[in-house]
Amino acid sequence: MTQAQRKEQIYRAAEHLFSRRGYHATTMREIAATVQIEGGSLYGHISGKYELLYTIVLRASEQFRQATQEVLTGGGSAPEQLHELMRRHVAIVTASVERAAVYHHEWRHLEDEDQTLLKRRRDEYEAAYRQIIRRGVAEGAFVAQDERLASISILSLLNWTYQWYQPEGALAADALADHFYTIVMCGLAPRNDSERSG
Repeated sequence: MTQAQRKEQIYRAAEHLFSRRGYHATTMREIAATVQIEGGSLYGHISGKYELLYTIVLRASEQFRQATQEVLTGGGSAPEQLHELMRRHVAIVTASVERAAVYHHEWRHLEDEDQTLLKRRRDEYEAAYRQIIRRGVAEGAFVAQDERLASISILSLLNWTYQWYQPEGALAADALADHFYTIVMCGLAPRNDSERSG
């Protein structure tokens, strides 16, 4: 096993343990045991437990950031961009439910400066949804009285996926994202007069 492969194995073990036991409750000895090396040998690959947490959280953050950049610069209508960004989000979460759990819960154990960076990135990610919704409203593709509330509602729907999603289940990630998109569009799509009065 190469140095890079061993380091990746350690990150995977940390994701698994942090997601189940929490960052503070997980010991370096437990991580070492999971990858079957001596506890002291871990420090030949990483500087400490905090490096693992920081890297796991920032990896997930970077995935969401990259998805946003690609979708916003890729063209398409507001509904198409919203659909694609939702699909990317679900794909990231379902590809590593354990990483998603660490990202959503254990980030609170980051140091203040690193928390500030993560919060800024999360704000930027939510702003991308607001931007798409705002454009959709302007084009008549969406109706939303409060674009911020709409974006928070969508992200709440997407973010909760890691709590119950089973990779071995019958519903694939794309199908799940399409289902979420349908639910969202039932709330965002314009109504005709009869629907409004009904």
